[in-house]
Amino acid sequence: MKKYPKKIELLAPVGSLPKLQTALAFGADAVYLGAPDFSLRVGENKFTLPQIQQAISICRAAKKKIYLTTNTYPRDTDFPKLEKFLKKIRATPPDAFIFSDLGVLRVIQKYLPKTPLHLSVQANSVNSEAIKVWWQLGVRRVILARELSLKEIQKIIRNNPRMEFETFVHGSICMSYSGRCLLSMFLSGRDANRGQCTQPCRWEFKMRNKCKMQNLKCKTGVNFRDNFGAGAEFALEEEQRPGEYFPLEEDAQGSYILNSRDLCLIEKIPELVGAGVCSFKIEGRNKTVGYLAAIVHAYRRALDDFLAKKPFDRKLLEAVGQVGNRKFTLGFFDGSLQNLQNYERSGIENPQSFLGLVEKFEDGFVSLEPKNRFEKGDKIEALIPRAGLKKLKIREIRDEKFKEILTAHGGQREKVWVRLGVELPPFTLLRRRVKSQTGNS
Repeated sequence: MKKYPKKIELLAPVGSLPKLQTALAFGADAVYLGAPDFSLRVGENKFTLPQIQQAISICRAAKKKIYLTTNTYPRDTDFPKLEKFLKKIRATPPDAFIFSDLGVLRVIQKYLPKTPLHLSVQANSVNSEAIKVWWQLGVRRVILARELSLKEIQKIIRNNPRMEFETFVHGSICMSYSGRCLLSMFLSGRDANRGQCTQPCRWEFKMRNKCKMQNLKCKTGVNFRDNFGAGAEFALEEEQRPGEYFPLEEDAQGSYILNSRDLCLIEKIPELVGAGVCSFKIEGRNKTVGYLAAIVHAYRRALDDFLAKKPFDRKLLEAVGQVGNRKFTLGFFDGSLQNLQNYERSGIENPQSFLGLVEKFEDGFVSLEPKNRFEKGDKIEALIPRAGLKKLKIREIRDEKFKEILTAHGGQREKVWVRLGVELPPFTLLRRRVKSQTGNS
């Protein structure tokens, strides 16, 4: 009989207090959020120090864990601000700090010596010996590098039985090694390793010059500017691999040669639990509350079914596919390295339009802040926390003053009242299927 971790944790990303409350409502066991100025999502981090303290109190009351990311690679000039922050957070410490830099480790241990330390994926943990050293330095959980296969994960965990292990199971993937990228700094002067990434891997690349090639191969020294013709094709050939060609394709949208697909390991939970992984991490502190609610709901179901010894419900794959994505990949999980890149587009495909989260139910109406346009008569879906999906119809819409309107618009930060014919609890996700270009919904 396999020996599983005593506690299996679903860990959700939260970039704001509403996202934190949404993650808990849909079944997250723990959340992670960024410390101001010291998180790799610093540009989008919505948490101030008082809000972090409030978030910690919310999680304590709900008996959930909360982890604080301080995973940048700071320079000497950054440390006074970090020390000042740590002094202030001492009165209400998180359940753990997520870090990647040895200097940050030393400073956290100086000011909060009793707070557990989790090693960030940014530290590129890919072998057993390095993890033994981290244990000696006081680390008690390692977030394994995304570049590891299941077999490698199994071996590392066997060789480090006292350490806890966490792994990413869903969300965006960086084309660089565990996210440690220099492209952003080189092209825009903004350092990805200090939380300022401009995501150049998602940029659109166009081929301006064309080269005539024989059998997909150009002669050495050819001048691309002087040798072009209609219908010519391009390919990359690496000098150490002669005869192996990597085609460059371009359409009206451009070419996205660095753009990774999104990770999705929802059907691989049994193998990861069997390997000894104790925490399943979802990426996406910058994503919408609609994304967060739907993905946490799906992974909660998958974990609960596994723990109840139920077979995997393949409808959950359809469920995560209904949330904005760049097409899915298993990443390095099985070692095949297949279907990693999305060359077609860098934008996210959204089969569903997120309408809003229910705030309360009163006198037959739900209140919410519209996130996208909807109108009276629309057929929609309601994803209910810890329950399931209901198909409904919008019967009536009223504005903040309870005046009847036919259409609600997103982005106006005004509340509306919607009659759906059923009572729905707070945090219920409302969404509408988007019609495809062919007109099929």
